[in-house]
Amino acid sequence: MVGQPRQFKMDVFEQIERLKKVLEVARTNNNQLFIENIEREIAALESGKISPIVQIYLTEEERT
Repeated sequence: MVGQPRQFKMDVFEQIERLKKVLEVARTNNNQLFIENIEREIAALESGKISPIVQIYLTEEERT
């Protein structure tokens, strides 16, 4: 991926890039649970949805 996609705020773009790095480590370590969770996070963020982790662990007030 070259450059920052227009539809993402920079903070979301940075989160995705960090998650992709962590995903590579999980794949290297063959940690299937982490791989699945990280892929789900990336997919949600790329589609503009709330992160599943944030949705589970933060209240509505904490998300804003």
